[in-house]
Amino acid sequence: MDIRRVAVLGAGRLGRGIAENAASKGYDVILFSHGAGGKEALARIEKSLDRKLAKWGITDAEKRLILNRIEYTQDLRELSKADLLVEATLDHLDVKYELLRTADQLCRRDVYFLSATSTLKVSDLAKEINRSDMLVGLHFIPPVPDVAVAELVRGVRTSDEAVEVAKAFAARLGKQVVEIEESQGLVNPRALVAMINEAAYLLDEGVCEAKDAELIFRESWGMKQGPLEMADRLGLDLVLNWMEQLQMVFGPRYAPCPLLRRYVRQGRLGVKSRLGFLAYTEDDAVVTEDEGDKED
Repeated sequence: MDIRRVAVLGAGRLGRGIAENAASKGYDVILFSHGAGGKEALARIEKSLDRKLAKWGITDAEKRLILNRIEYTQDLRELSKADLLVEATLDHLDVKYELLRTADQLCRRDVYFLSATSTLKVSDLAKEINRSDMLVGLHFIPPVPDVAVAELVRGVRTSDEAVEVAKAFAARLGKQVVEIEESQGLVNPRALVAMINEAAYLLDEGVCEAKDAELIFRESWGMKQGPLEMADRLGLDLVLNWMEQLQMVFGPRYAPCPLLRRYVRQGRLGVKSRLGFLAYTEDDAVVTEDEGDKED
């Protein structure tokens, strides 16, 4: 199957990352979002490319070429032009059901579907579409262009042909595919939210401040980012959503820390609101103590 145009449902951090990664590998991309925040998607992708440009990772011509390959839309009828569909919306079952059913009607019958769901079962999502044998779980890990691994899950009806399409797409995006058994939360999200939640409890109990916890995590385990910064970059509302979904399946061990709930209620969502566990500059960098002193 000749795949030239990829539709990405969802313009959050995950969807934007998939769109940027796909466009950088030569695919034309239709990036869809029905939310108002999605209108900023192309600007945020450009900001991501600017960071690579500043580090000599790409040229200005390459940046323009990548951006020109991405078309943002709020019109689902554009899905009729796609050769492959990647669903990367928030993990709410009803939202995914509605979008997948609509896409199932609008996309050509030979178009395979990939779902980047983190906490829902591919087998459950497949029940809502006629092409249930053509749906594969392919979980990309943010920041998608920079993480060289993806988790692949088969639903109970997923065909071998669909798996091969998913593997070929991921390989072109530069990902090593690891096939795992179907389980809500997969590997990365389940382990990550547990670590984020425990780090949040350290703050809530007054054991340490966020910046100190991050320093200990990074230096102890050789991490580029500690769990609190990872949470901020994912979005604390997304992390809370993941934990609530996992709590329904696995019980109290995934019960969200009260601090996480308070921050989400207060609109402290992480990088996108400039404040989460840590504070962030307009360039999405962590605010240092020196910068904080200047602001004072």
